[in-house]
Amino acid sequence: MRASTSIRIDNEAKAITIEVLKQYGLSLSDGINLFCKQVALTHSIPFELKVPQERMKIALEELEAKKGEKFKNIEDLKRELLS
Repeated sequence: MRASTSIRIDNEAKAITIEVLKQYGLSLSDGINLFCKQVALTHSIPFELKVPQERMKIALEELEAKKGEKFKNIEDLKRELLS
């Protein structure tokens, strides 16, 4: 049996997540279901949680202040992340 739920997701994070999941042939719903199934199976978060590095702290502050950089597509975002 499946249940319907409603969640709030940052618009930019949602758009990027949809693009990444699309590359795996998955929908946003599929990705969220995978995450939930892994949490239920392992009784833990299915990835390592780390203290943000300085670059990440700055990015988070920009995001909260709505001063973050915007990208037209996932490739531009990847290029920036890898620079």
